[in-house]
Amino acid sequence: MKKIILSAASLAVAAVASVSVAPTTSEAVPAFARQTGAACLNCHFQTIPRLAQMGREFRMGGFRDVSQDLIEDDHLSLPAFFNASLLMKARVTFTGGDVTKGSAVRRNDGATNGVQWPDESALLFGGRFSEKAGGFQEWDVISGSMLGGKFAYVNELDNGFIAAAIGTSDALGAPSIFNDPSNAISRNLRGIQNRAVALNGGILHGAATAVGVYGYMADSVYFAAGLLVPDGGFAAGNNGIEIPNSPYLRAAYITQLGDFDAIVGAWYSSVEEPNPQAADKARAVGASAPAGDVQAGLDFQLQGDMGDMSIGFYMPVVLGGISYNGGMSYTGAMPYVNIGLTQAAGVRLGVDYATSDVADDITKLIVGGWYDLAQNIVLDAEFASISTTANAVGGLDTSSTDLTVMLEYAY
Repeated sequence: MKKIILSAASLAVAAVASVSVAPTTSEAVPAFARQTGAACLNCHFQTIPRLAQMGREFRMGGFRDVSQDLIEDDHLSLPAFFNASLLMKARVTFTGGDVTKGSAVRRNDGATNGVQWPDESALLFGGRFSEKAGGFQEWDVISGSMLGGKFAYVNELDNGFIAAAIGTSDALGAPSIFNDPSNAISRNLRGIQNRAVALNGGILHGAATAVGVYGYMADSVYFAAGLLVPDGGFAAGNNGIEIPNSPYLRAAYITQLGDFDAIVGAWYSSVEEPNPQAADKARAVGASAPAGDVQAGLDFQLQGDMGDMSIGFYMPVVLGGISYNGGMSYTGAMPYVNIGLTQAAGVRLGVDYATSDVADDITKLIVGGWYDLAQNIVLDAEFASISTTANAVGGLDTSSTDLTVMLEYAY
């Protein structure tokens, strides 16, 4: 299928949506451009990492489509070349602010700035494993740890396909493992530096291991169902992964609204005990076991061309927050818009609002922009003004700023 072959370029140089406060992983490599012989921006929308239609179809299809020669025999269908790439990032961050309470103002001693290079350096490889199987692996170049990996076995149907999937990630959550199509909730596809506060927590934007099925029907319906645990990756000496024991359900409808590509979706998960061994140890000494909770939400995507510009609007909405291992539970939303001024440059605007009964309310105002030095080299800058309203008695309201300038390049 020509459109699927071209769609491989959607991931050709894609790097994960980077975050100024926590590490992420990437899920696309320039090797996919070599695998398919297609240019990166054929299937990216505006810039890496956001995906257009062809890109998400390649991703959902398990990275299997090729244009290069194959080595084929009975029950064998492999690319002639091993697909591997190297991703590197250089980051400069400046943070600072004041702590305020009433008329009193005190300097925030936690103000920091710094240079990170190489930041999130990773060896990435994957693609077609067989006619029906594909996957992806990511290894930290510095520590040698496997940060994430996934495998999908895809069965074609008359009006779509259904796939069995298993995977783990140190920062991307269940959407990555089930090859989710939405740029709004897939952390490695969003193309925004600041992580949404309400999404942070392991199900969507954090460590996760999952097993289950997902499918794509009639060019319009995506679904996923499986079990997960908010524990993943093998960094920091993590030698094992807990058995997934919490449900994950996801559905999305994909359509066209005029010249705009639209997705509306919903997700649900209920995490009771993300770490059973830790819970058992806690009970043995009379301490509280790690808490569990429910996370549910909606997501919206609208992207397309308007005259000479391209516009992408995205908004995840968290209706039920999740709290575990001492974390806080938030609800909130993060609407943001990316405006492509030229084929290589654009700006973004966004608002991140999160509220909690037990934690501070947080509001971020975000402005940023990007410039593609090449299709696999991106210069990105993002500024956030952050206001925190204390809910606890005697707590302090805070205000701070966060500026991140990043150079990301992949080969």
